[in-house]
Amino acid sequence: MKKQLVMLSLACISFGSLASNPQYFSADNRIESKLCSLSANEGFTAARKEATKHGIAMSRFSKSIECNGVDIRDIAKKAQSQKAASIVSVEVFAKNQQKETQLCITALKQGLTPVREKIGNLNTLKCNGEAVTEFVKRYQNAAI
Repeated sequence: MKKQLVMLSLACISFGSLASNPQYFSADNRIESKLCSLSANEGFTAARKEATKHGIAMSRFSKSIECNGVDIRDIAKKAQSQKAASIVSVEVFAKNQQKETQLCITALKQGLTPVREKIGNLNTLKCNGEAVTEFVKRYQNAAI
């Protein structure tokens, strides 16, 4: 019973890690299969470098290798978009109605120019304890 419980726990941990970050693998030892899995896991550039080591020319523009009937470049693009979609999103909101808080939100929504026009020197404004310029760089793509 103890052995089965340990095996079940290991299986759950393994499946949980696979679901969060899928890894592709090659079914055989052919270089083409290796390039397909490399392209899906690390991107087209990594696969292209590996192909060069084996004397295979892969172009960014013309078809060269197909992976399960799909062009290797499309595999890499799909993997990159899946990784980008899994990035955690951040929501920024104003906790109060103070002038400084509203200026920070304005900087995110409209950029630094309107804030500079209102206060002059941007170095005097802190948002969440950091300079407004750094705050905007960090959260400019966040949901507001």
